[in-house]
Amino acid sequence: MGLSVSTPLPRPPVQAGKTRLCVGGFGLSHHTGRARSIVDTIVKIYPETYESWFYFDTRGFRPKFLTEIKAELSEEQQKQFAAHKTSPFCWIEKANEKPFALGGRDKLCEWVIANFPNKEKDEPILSLCREEPSRTMKEVFFDNKTPGTARTEL
Repeated sequence: MGLSVSTPLPRPPVQAGKTRLCVGGFGLSHHTGRARSIVDTIVKIYPETYESWFYFDTRGFRPKFLTEIKAELSEEQQKQFAAHKTSPFCWIEKANEKPFALGGRDKLCEWVIANFPNKEKDEPILSLCREEPSRTMKEVFFDNKTPGTARTEL
């Protein structure tokens, strides 16, 4: 873990009928670790609807990778997120559409709370969004190597 480098680009195409939840950030970060946990939990509960893609690199996330991802956004979102420099950066991808940026872990949580109203089924997801991440070893030293569930063939 730590300073490991995952493969940033190119990302494989989004599977038809699925929404890809993406998180990029530092390889050591409690906010990034929590964002990964949220996305992993969503994909575990809704594998027919969501897939995930991750990129974690403490040295390469900023400025190179973050700049490249923001360049893929719509012109309006490029302006909106021009000042975003923190880890993580979270966004959504759908087939044949430009990526849609959410922003940091806090904005990912706002999106989750707005889009997962099934209290009982969604409680494991929502509980991760209701409080700030801890600085415990589990969240700081998260799985920063496993790339997510997106198909890897290009």
